[in-house]
Amino acid sequence: MAQHKQTAHDFIQCAFSPQVAVLTSNDAEQLCQKNNLSFTQLVQPFCRLTTEAQIKDPNNVLHTLQRLRIGMIDMNCQVSTPLVAKKMMNDTVTNEQPQIHEGSRGNVMTVGDYDLQLSSATPWFEAYRDVFLQTIPPSEHEFLKHCLACIFVVSSSHPEPLAMLHTLSNTQQQQQSQFPNKLPQWFSPNILKYYVLVHDMVEAEAAKAEAVYQSMKSSFGHQSCHLLQINSRSVTAVETTDTSFPDPWGQFLHKTPDNMEGVDYDGSASSGAEEGSFPNKVEEGTEKHAINDGLNGIGNNSTVIDHPLALSDSLPSPGFEDYPSLPSKGSHMSLSSVQSSMTKSGSFHSEKGRVMGHGMCLTASDQDRIRIFIHEFSVRALIPWAERQMRTLNELLMSRAGFRKSIVGTAKKWFGGNTNKTGQVANTATTVVYSKDAPELQMRRLADLAFLFQLYEFAYNTYHTAKRDFNNDHAWLHFAGALEMASLSTFMQGPQSQRVYPDHYMESAITTYLQSCKNEPYAVRATLTSTEALTSRGKYKEAAMQFIKMMSEESDLRAALLLEQAAHCFINMRPPMVRKYAFHMILSGHRFTKSGQRKHALRSYNQALQIYKGKGWDLAEDHINFTVGRQYHNLKQLENATAAFKHLLTVASRQPAPQQNAFLREYLFVYRQLLMQEVEETGLQSNTLPELPLPALDSNATRVLTGARPLQPHDDKTYATGVWFDDVEGSSKNWEKLEELLVMSANGGSLPLAYRPSNALYSNSTDNKFNPVGYVREPITIEIYLVNPLKVAVTLTDVKLLWSFLPTIASHDKPQLITNETMLSAKNNLADEIVQGQVVKEIILQGSDRLPVKMTLVPHQMGELRIYGLTYNLGSHATTFMAPSQGPDSLGVGVAGSHKASYVSTVYVRGKQKIEVQGPRLNGKKEEMAGKMYGPDRRLDLSVHQEMPILQVSFTNFPKTLLCGEVHLVTVTFTNTGSIPLQKLKLASTNPKYFVLGRSEDLKLPANVYSISSNLKDNSAFVTCDRNSVKHVCDIDIPNGVLHQASSVSLPLWIRGNDIGGVHEVDLLFYYQASQQTTKPRYRLLRHSVQVNTVESLSVRAVAQRACKHSSETEHISVTDFVISCELENLSQIQLSRSHVREVCVRQISCSSQRWGVEPLSRTAHTDTKIGSRELLQVCLKSMVLSESAHRPDMYTFTDLPFQNTRLLSSATPCREFYLRSRVKLKSFDLETTVNPPSAQLGPPKVDPELAFESLNCAINLDMALIILWEAQVVDSAGEERTCVGQHHVIVEKPESFFTSYPFQILPKERPPIKFTREEVTSEVIKPAFEVLTQLVSYTMKHKTRQTHSFQQTRVCLLGVTLMLQNNSEADVTVLVDTSRAQQRLSDIQDAAGQALENSTTGFSWVGQTQRQVTMTPKQVLELSLSVSFSRPGVYNINNLAVFVSHTNDVSEMTLQKQTRPSVVSVLDKGHQ
Repeated sequence: MAQHKQTAHDFIQCAFSPQVAVLTSNDAEQLCQKNNLSFTQLVQPFCRLTTEAQIKDPNNVLHTLQRLRIGMIDMNCQVSTPLVAKKMMNDTVTNEQPQIHEGSRGNVMTVGDYDLQLSSATPWFEAYRDVFLQTIPPSEHEFLKHCLACIFVVSSSHPEPLAMLHTLSNTQQQQQSQFPNKLPQWFSPNILKYYVLVHDMVEAEAAKAEAVYQSMKSSFGHQSCHLLQINSRSVTAVETTDTSFPDPWGQFLHKTPDNMEGVDYDGSASSGAEEGSFPNKVEEGTEKHAINDGLNGIGNNSTVIDHPLALSDSLPSPGFEDYPSLPSKGSHMSLSSVQSSMTKSGSFHSEKGRVMGHGMCLTASDQDRIRIFIHEFSVRALIPWAERQMRTLNELLMSRAGFRKSIVGTAKKWFGGNTNKTGQVANTATTVVYSKDAPELQMRRLADLAFLFQLYEFAYNTYHTAKRDFNNDHAWLHFAGALEMASLSTFMQGPQSQRVYPDHYMESAITTYLQSCKNEPYAVRATLTSTEALTSRGKYKEAAMQFIKMMSEESDLRAALLLEQAAHCFINMRPPMVRKYAFHMILSGHRFTKSGQRKHALRSYNQALQIYKGKGWDLAEDHINFTVGRQYHNLKQLENATAAFKHLLTVASRQPAPQQNAFLREYLFVYRQLLMQEVEETGLQSNTLPELPLPALDSNATRVLTGARPLQPHDDKTYATGVWFDDVEGSSKNWEKLEELLVMSANGGSLPLAYRPSNALYSNSTDNKFNPVGYVREPITIEIYLVNPLKVAVTLTDVKLLWSFLPTIASHDKPQLITNETMLSAKNNLADEIVQGQVVKEIILQGSDRLPVKMTLVPHQMGELRIYGLTYNLGSHATTFMAPSQGPDSLGVGVAGSHKASYVSTVYVRGKQKIEVQGPRLNGKKEEMAGKMYGPDRRLDLSVHQEMPILQVSFTNFPKTLLCGEVHLVTVTFTNTGSIPLQKLKLASTNPKYFVLGRSEDLKLPANVYSISSNLKDNSAFVTCDRNSVKHVCDIDIPNGVLHQASSVSLPLWIRGNDIGGVHEVDLLFYYQASQQTTKPRYRLLRHSVQVNTVESLSVRAVAQRACKHSSETEHISVTDFVISCELENLSQIQLSRSHVREVCVRQISCSSQRWGVEPLSRTAHTDTKIGSRELLQVCLKSMVLSESAHRPDMYTFTDLPFQNTRLLSSATPCREFYLRSRVKLKSFDLETTVNPPSAQLGPPKVDPELAFESLNCAINLDMALIILWEAQVVDSAGEERTCVGQHHVIVEKPESFFTSYPFQILPKERPPIKFTREEVTSEVIKPAFEVLTQLVSYTMKHKTRQTHSFQQTRVCLLGVTLMLQNNSEADVTVLVDTSRAQQRLSDIQDAAGQALENSTTGFSWVGQTQRQVTMTPKQVLELSLSVSFSRPGVYNINNLAVFVSHTNDVSEMTLQKQTRPSVVSVLDKGHQ
């Protein structure tokens, strides 16, 4: 329950105060009308005693009266009819309107997560309560509203004052005796009569007044008369004095609400079921009336779905909310008659010459005299009269008590009746009717009189006694009244009472009023007083239940007020029940709406919205916002209505699609009205656009692209892909590394100090600390994501970007900020000349759709360009439900060409939405980590610089699919489409191994990929090959180093398919500078990303083995020759209806090396080198060391072995370049682009074994490359054949190992977990590789292969063997030849086939010196003579000796050399031939 101005005790005292009737003469009334008041109204503010008074109870005990209040009733006032009373209560609530203006704040209350702004006081409820209690008519079951006395008032200017007083007294007596049921009701037959003579201090004579007063005292007694002197200020003085006086009478006068706003209070709203229910949704009606019907406060459309809280039309419709039988809906009494009756009864309008203020003729002395009058009337007349009445009633009841106990009790027992009853029962189910002199009523009269004069203990005892009698008699109305007053008597005693407040008494009284008596007004009165008592004791829950219990359909206004008080009870509980508060405020707002109190309904809904807002109660929040918007619209507060409807159009809305569409149309209609209202009020159209709620912008997803969109492929020409929004953002690191390489190449190998990677596409994942750079007359494309949070389609028309531009002016004048946010077309045309913007005609967003929209701006001046929003026309139409989501494509406007119907809504508003991007969260400092701090994001703040050259790169005949190793010729064209020449054109690539860029002269050569020569004899060429020339960056040769505007240059580009099948992506980055550029940035970049699909074609395997030819002693043999075996396999498969390789023809095998050359093993020409699908071709070649004249350190020898009549020049472009790229191992991006690589580890530097033992490693280092040139017949899916050429490379690095053209990828090994141990650092001993140590020296045997001997003549056959040793290294070595076959030294020896050698000594043996040690110089060839003996004929492998080599002086570290091929000797016996 809200806080009230009065305490509970003060309220109950005012509600149950002694009532005094006032009867005035006409002259006295006219005298008071000088103050625009009646006599009753004149004394009303002074009817409370300001001092204490004394009173004795019937037991002659003295009691003190505190602030006794007297209620004055004018007998001349017309009795208020039920309809008038209803109008008075409605007007009273309307006059006490809450402050709902912006900026008004109530008491802020923090409850959990809620910060609520609550109104601590509800003056409208207090005013309603006072009027309600005043309009309740007196009842026969109680005497609280009966008049105790009557004051007769006459003016001293009356010709016969005494006669007039007698006339007034007789009038009162006649009314009391002849019309007992006419109001006012009287407490007893012998009421107190008091006579007052009113004297005008200015106009009347004082002597006459004094004489009349003395006569009055003589006639009526001095205790019953009073002379009241007023109007000490004349009317003329008041009119001439412009002074404001306090008005204490205003709070007691009924006010008629002002009609300044005809929508504040809907006086035509009916009560209960008569009123149409307030809809919570708008139905889809016809297009003509849909919006108008949806905006009416209470419509007549039968299709509108009723509010869930609305009442059924079948309920009865009482005409007056507080009384059971009042005029019905069909009554002819209108509000005009009610107004006229109210004017007669309580409102006095000014006439000509009448003072408009209240009490303007009264001075402070006059007001003091009125207070004295009330005090003397109360103390000298009323209180003594009350004492006598209580004493008389008490004596009467005491005298009847004994007789009643004996006789009446017996009668009740046997006959069940009461002799004092009339026997006429009004309603046997509810109550009975007592006679006026019945003891029960006398007891109730005594108790009421004691209660009115604050004798609460005596009153409680009397009520308690009476309620037992009423209960026994089943007089339920009297019983309920006694319970009610007994409960209040206990409460009013306060802390002095020894009893606990009997709230069950009040609960029983309310229940009896409602159920047994069907008397709702008195139940409401009991509820009003009981809840005050409960809340004063902190029993808010019980008070709330009583308020809710009284919520009925009889009165919407009363139900709304009681529900509101119940809500305040819930919020004042400990702990507060916030959601119950909100729910009951919603119910209260609904009943306020039905009663026509729109402002109060609005306040109630706004109070509840604080709890439901943002807490997940989506449907409840939508209902509140919709109702609030309707109420604001009815109150002509269109701005607030628009804000309320705006909250309905959010992503959290869970309403069905038709409901959302109705919300949208309602919002558009109200917003359009608001804009029209602003134009009507100001006469001008606003220069700033309003912000719209739809569609939602995903601002952080906004991307900005500087530069034009790449051109699409045309015919066989493909353009550089450049940068566009569909690029993968994860590849930005590769582009940054390529840019670093280019800048370092252009800057002499180092990066500038202020280097910063350039960027053309700015998004949420890029570093946006710096402003993007745009250029004059180059487009800037913005990608904005529009999100439709609703389930219905919305239409956007005339969409364009909002920007502000600050031009760069060379003069000292401050530039003026230019923007295109204006409604005036002239200013927009001027803005378009500075920055030309794209206008999208129409965008259709389907429900729950997220659509990217790309829009372009083209600046025409240098300056600072800021993009801050989007402007458009927002509309909705029913046809958009079936329309597909459409938006602008990457170039223009996205309008469905197949749809003929227009999607433009008939109701639309133009507005804007701001694009506000949020930078990354900062976590560097302590305060940044503790709070939420964000860095700058300047992606929408662009800096427009002067014009720059624009490079356009196109590729002609660029393939999409290649065979592995296929070489394809492409023509690349560089065009400068800008207006400034460019220079320093460079190219960087992530993988330069697979393309070769030629010169412009190469285009004049024949169209063949390879150069051809018919000279087959000269099959070798010496070419200088610089491996360091193969880098990620290369310079592009353009004529004179400058490419002028609108000029082009074409160059050949050879592309080779990757050796691994699959899809491969290669990034190309072009770098160029303006020829005349002084400002930053100094260079520009152009990206091109290409994907090539490679198909497996040919696989090559090769192995080099040392030559081992058995010959006679006279035959020459070289231990340095190798035999190379090549295995070529066609990996392709023939597939019908699909592209495949039919056959591969090997045209030539070439060798490139600094030491080696190749020649065929056979002298016969081989021309059949075609390889079908899944076939193999075996080719054997012989390699030999080149002569010294051809062996140069900077030269490579290319030896060609053609298999056809023409020779392909492997030493020419592009074969040589592709070979050279296959030999070069480029550094990784991370190492090549790092300017200052960090040290790998701390500690002593490590020695590279490859460099430390280079002289030994050359023993197995062949450094030989085979180039296989082939030609393939490819059949496409259409069955057509084409011929393509290509090349494969096999690098033979060492002998006795297989090498392939298919590159093997070494997967990184998993590193073990790091362990921190304390170990002593020991120097690691570096040794050559074991594979090198076993092949330092190669050897072969020269001997006869066939030996004939007569074993009959000589038992042993001797054969001389020459052992030829070749030092393959470039270091001095020590060689030990051992023929002893010692088991401990030869047990681990294996032959070439891996089989262990036989340890048998039979058959043959070496003779002579068994161990021979020699020293060999680098590359030395040494011959040793050995002898072998055979004991019997047979075939023998004599290669079983051991050769040990040491490259140091330590002979103990000798290494057994790898054995060569077997050396076989056939020994024949001459005797058996």
